[in-house]
Amino acid sequence: MFKKILKFIKFILVGTAWSYLFIYASVLFTIKIWNFNYLSLKSWRIIGSFWNQGGIIKHPGDYGLFAVLLLLIPLWLLGWRYFYKKNFTALLLTPIIWYNKRTIAKYGSNSSRIILKNLGTTQKIDPKEYIESQLKDAKATIENHEKASDSLREMLKEKISSDNLK
Repeated sequence: MFKKILKFIKFILVGTAWSYLFIYASVLFTIKIWNFNYLSLKSWRIIGSFWNQGGIIKHPGDYGLFAVLLLLIPLWLLGWRYFYKKNFTALLLTPIIWYNKRTIAKYGSNSSRIILKNLGTTQKIDPKEYIESQLKDAKATIENHEKASDSLREMLKEKISSDNLK
């Protein structure tokens, strides 16, 4: 239920933002190219009077305006769908990712190794020495277990012999 509400909110926010940007850009585009504002009744009256007086679409510019007016709604819907499917967390994190890449390129490209500081001292141990020390520890543990098992056996013998005497 909560996911559906979030999707609906995203749908509305993306639709509102995309509609505003699309209308703004398309109005600027049509005004700049054809001096036609499709949101203005005055521009539509001029086209209507031209058409009613027997106007004909002859020039490539006229075909371009007609094509743009026909494609406004499909482009608006396709843009809305495209931006709705976008991952906005990635978009919000873009400046941070850009800064990290820039910092790595700036400071990390000259260095062939990574230097970590304040992690304490490290000692290089020869693998043979490491294995020998592990073997010594294992032998000591085994000897301790043997001594413990021997003492347990002795205690068990004494207990059994004392129970038999009673």
